[in-house]
Amino acid sequence: MQVQGRALQERREDRIDILVRATMHAPQSAGVVRLCNISPIGALIEGSDLPAVGSNVELQRGALSVSGKVVWLGDDQAGVSFEDRITVQHWLPNAEPQRAVDRAFQRIMQEMRGQDNVQAMSAPLHGSQITADDMERSAGALEELADALACEPELFARYATQLQSLDVAAQMLRKMALRED
Repeated sequence: MQVQGRALQERREDRIDILVRATMHAPQSAGVVRLCNISPIGALIEGSDLPAVGSNVELQRGALSVSGKVVWLGDDQAGVSFEDRITVQHWLPNAEPQRAVDRAFQRIMQEMRGQDNVQAMSAPLHGSQITADDMERSAGALEELADALACEPELFARYATQLQSLDVAAQMLRKMALRED
């Protein structure tokens, strides 16, 4: 991947490694991508059917949005140079809307502690306990659903924000699963 190596040498600002989902809009395509790293002036994205070098793109994560241009492309990754500088901290997992996920998670945990220190939540439709493994599998299923729906351009265009909500729900389940271990 020589193109990527050259891009690393030409970086003007350090990047912060992150793994969060975002939506990407380009003239000929749209879909869910993963932001692998980010700086105030660019990002590494990962996904399928990425646009060609030179394509204009818009990345969106919750209420955040930034326009840019694909500057290199390889396998399932691309480098994006932003038109305007961003505040990296706003895009990090612990920023909004992630804080909303964290607050909801804390509220759920407090409610669970208030119920006689219950260590596992009862399943809504039967008396069995929901385990950390169940939560992890559910999170994976939500991500698979979001990815499958995002591959349908018409559905993606119509439900981009809701698809991001599926990602937030998966993150919440994974946090709960970690607490159960």
